[in-house]
Amino acid sequence: MIRTIWPLLLGMLIVGMTTGLQNTLLSIRAEMEGFSSASTGMILAGYFIGFLLGAIRAPKMIHRVGHIRAFAALAALASISILVHAIWVNTGVWFVLRMVSGFCFSAIFVIAESWINAGATNQNRGKLMSLYVMMLFGGIGLGQFLLYIGDPRDFIQFTLVSILISAAVIPLLITPTTTPSFGPPQKMRASELMRVAPLGIIGCFLMQFAYASLFGLGPVYFSRLGLELTQIANLVACLIFGSLCFQFQLGKLSDRFDRRLVIACCAFASCAMALWISSLESSQILLLYVSYFVFGAVMLPIFSMVVAYTNDYLSKEQMVGASSALVRANGQGAICGLLISGLLMHFVGTQVFFWFIASLPVIVGTMALYLRFFDRRQRQRRASATVMLPTQSSESMIKEGLEKQQDPQD
Repeated sequence: MIRTIWPLLLGMLIVGMTTGLQNTLLSIRAEMEGFSSASTGMILAGYFIGFLLGAIRAPKMIHRVGHIRAFAALAALASISILVHAIWVNTGVWFVLRMVSGFCFSAIFVIAESWINAGATNQNRGKLMSLYVMMLFGGIGLGQFLLYIGDPRDFIQFTLVSILISAAVIPLLITPTTTPSFGPPQKMRASELMRVAPLGIIGCFLMQFAYASLFGLGPVYFSRLGLELTQIANLVACLIFGSLCFQFQLGKLSDRFDRRLVIACCAFASCAMALWISSLESSQILLLYVSYFVFGAVMLPIFSMVVAYTNDYLSKEQMVGASSALVRANGQGAICGLLISGLLMHFVGTQVFFWFIASLPVIVGTMALYLRFFDRRQRQRRASATVMLPTQSSESMIKEGLEKQQDPQD
């Protein structure tokens, strides 16, 4: 399976580099241009509005032209969008362009996740989704180092983002790649997904709520704590590197044991680490680095395991629609996370930030334990979904058997 999807994984690594560089670049350039905080907030909100729209439209695009052509078209549109940012510096224009970027990247995520889940089985889905998230987070981390090339005021960095987006399509176009069939997508509303796999939709919403807060307002928390810019950048790197070191191992563990138990263990460990970090001072910088590394190792992999858990209960026809619903939940969680965390820090105080972050994985972990030990319907749904998801080898055996029956000489 990894040999089959490696062009997609390589493409998503480049997409991660693109998003990591683009988000930081636009924030810095907006500050240099003297945009107000309200204008910058509006531009950020535009990205997530487009993110929600992209998740809604992606299944129809996949049905119309297939995974690879849809991926290529969206990458081209995102490449154009970032170049216009550099040509036309205006808050209203940037708001619209960020909507376009959010639309493109959201649809690309739906394409990638539905592609991976359609070819995976319940025995390897955790590992494959972990690899996917590793590529994405690894790219976001690498993208930060590209800020050293050129100056945010110049055209070079915007051109570099455009080049990267275009390059993400090349592995898919030049490699013979088997893509999933793209018949009419079966719609999956959030309410329906709640009945089938409630931990999936709630878990994605809450974890993206936490992730958006960590990456968006975490630097603000540490800045007010008294840390320097380089120390804050090192902390973000520790968070991402911790995830990269343990993402695959935890995904593999969730394939071997009950996925809900692994999710619950990571969730409660994340709560403990968040509370511990909230007690540390700026003078304890080395301890902060180590703690943030461990926090990233247990916190960030929860998302991929929640997505893998959701697809354990779905048929192949439902996976594109489910990916769309989960990405919509991600966008809604990100919007709520940035707004609510910002309001809490403003009206209550900076110190509540990690207390609030600690409460989110507790909800996910408690729900996972409840579904594991007290909800019998989940077992029945997983059993029925497993029957509907034959492996590639079993499908080939079925086809061979049918051919033999149809050939009278055999």
